[in-house]
Amino acid sequence: MPRYLFREGVDISADGNDIIITTPYATRSDPSRQTLRLKEVKVPIKKLLKELSQAGVESHQYLAVPEGTERKTTDSEPEIQLKTLYKNGLLIHEIDGCNGIAMRLLPINPGLKQQAYPEAQKEFKLSIFASIEPCLDGLDITTPLSPTTLRLQDHRLYPLIQKLVSPCTTESIRAFLPEDLCIQYRNIISLLLSSGAVGICNANNNAEIDQDAINAGWNRQDLSFHERTRGHFVDRHKEELLPRAIDRKSAPAKHQRIILSTVSLPKPSINNQNSNFYQIIQTRQTIRAYNSEPVTAKGLGSLLWYSMHTREEITCDPTLPRSYEGLLRPVASAGGLHSIELYLCIKQCIGISPGFYHYDSFDHTLGKMSDLNKPCQSMLEMAVNTTCRAPQAASVSPSQGQQPDVLIVMATRYERNANLHSETGLAYALILKDAGSIYQQLYLVATALGLAPCGLSFGSSELFEQVSGISGKVECSVGEFMIGNPK
Repeated sequence: MPRYLFREGVDISADGNDIIITTPYATRSDPSRQTLRLKEVKVPIKKLLKELSQAGVESHQYLAVPEGTERKTTDSEPEIQLKTLYKNGLLIHEIDGCNGIAMRLLPINPGLKQQAYPEAQKEFKLSIFASIEPCLDGLDITTPLSPTTLRLQDHRLYPLIQKLVSPCTTESIRAFLPEDLCIQYRNIISLLLSSGAVGICNANNNAEIDQDAINAGWNRQDLSFHERTRGHFVDRHKEELLPRAIDRKSAPAKHQRIILSTVSLPKPSINNQNSNFYQIIQTRQTIRAYNSEPVTAKGLGSLLWYSMHTREEITCDPTLPRSYEGLLRPVASAGGLHSIELYLCIKQCIGISPGFYHYDSFDHTLGKMSDLNKPCQSMLEMAVNTTCRAPQAASVSPSQGQQPDVLIVMATRYERNANLHSETGLAYALILKDAGSIYQQLYLVATALGLAPCGLSFGSSELFEQVSGISGKVECSVGEFMIGNPK
């Protein structure tokens, strides 16, 4: 029989005749846990709350109403309060079998909708956005389309998920259930539908719950990433249970690398720059065709100086335990972390020999890490292959299959962001936003300098790891940018 009980992290307290329910969750804008106040609570509600805090209540005790029966209800009646608590994501919904708990619905956030068993003949199917992860109690099934986790704790139900990859009728589901659970098929199907991991098939042979996301072109990885990093609610109770690092210092802003030789870059004088800012914005464009004259060390130095040089080292949040080293650069970065470094694969540049370099934004120098070896050549060739070679509109510069004079690779030290954002899930999202800021900065500065800029949409982390000799878990590439002299 289905049963309801409070999820972990729900706290109950009394304030006179009122009951205050403190939820496990807060919001991004307010870190305090949200509360529900039940006013002038009567004995039946107090009894319900006590049972939910202990062994739970069976659903038929409050929610079962004989068909055709009309009854007047008030907000103080237990069944109404039970539905309110369920909707607010405060109740676990579980079904027992002969082996104990067979399956549970664990709310993540408010907004859970209880789906009744459909009386009409329907087919059911697993959401294409569902993800399955093992846990100590069984298998957890989640989908970014629903604020809950479906946990299968009875291993006899595992094959059911594989079966639901294809449309299933009620009869086929019943035939697949163990004997002790077969009699609860209506409750099981209702729970599956309420989880959002399973939906009713539509005319397109998709789960109805998936159709809007399918029409919009979402894939599971992008939708999960979006929901995880842009969700409004935060589970404070879960965060409080996470293991805390003891005396772990934040990653320093400056990181040592193996440098073979150093090239000093000239520092530009801002007085020599006469470009109009608004004209630069208006004329900014991607240029994919280059002339035969390579870029110069002066031009490359100016590009790097106005895009990424470190103006100042600062201490961020100095009065908080999370105090960390921050940087001020011409480009924006969330929290002043600036975890992205620039590496340059130089094919040709007047004043600088070919090779693979790291840009030291503190000293405004290039540190040579290797010659222009085979992996470097592969990076340059990939840059050509990922630019658009097809005919373009007159306002868009087509590619002529040319390798750039310089390929700039953006690589991030993930640890810098993870130390600050590991609990929010925002670390990688913020890194990509920082990369976007750098793309635009490079475009604007290159336009002002009369260079040919071209941002790339794809690159190879494996090639970067081969060229740099740095583990991809320490630094990983997240963007590429081509530079040359316009044709």
